[in-house]
Amino acid sequence: MSPTNIPPRVLDTLRTDVRAGRSCIVTYDHPDGVGWLDVFGPEGMRGGPSDGAFTAPIPTVRLWQPGGGTAPLAEAVANRAFPLELDRLAERARPLVRDEYPTLLLLLTTIREATAGLRFRLPEVGDAVKLVGRPSVAGWMSCIPLGDLQTAILRAANRKAVA
Repeated sequence: MSPTNIPPRVLDTLRTDVRAGRSCIVTYDHPDGVGWLDVFGPEGMRGGPSDGAFTAPIPTVRLWQPGGGTAPLAEAVANRAFPLELDRLAERARPLVRDEYPTLLLLLTTIREATAGLRFRLPEVGDAVKLVGRPSVAGWMSCIPLGDLQTAILRAANRKAVA
């Protein structure tokens, strides 16, 4: 598929799904097999099971190389740096998608436009604790901004010194 023959309805569907928080997967052929770009949102796949599979708390775009691997080659998470992260993802993908690079750029531009101006709900600390069913200090600590954590540690150290 090339940018000149992507039907407008495909881009409209992608734009609509991303704005609605839905997930999708785009595959590409490579001599070493099939690679894919997944776009995960909080609502999961259209028409898919509502079991939490194929979801992310905020839109997340990941590039997977052919032949798999345990980690994506590149990842972009919808935050303040999202446009820059999408550009980095595109550059990492260039040698993999080869002639389809213009198509990838068009897809990433559509995702960038669809997420522009959206405000995403930050993951809540309690969500992970409830899902596990037991308290998780590591999960809770990972959600505290570092400045707040430093302030709390300094306050605790000062209280111990005074007491």
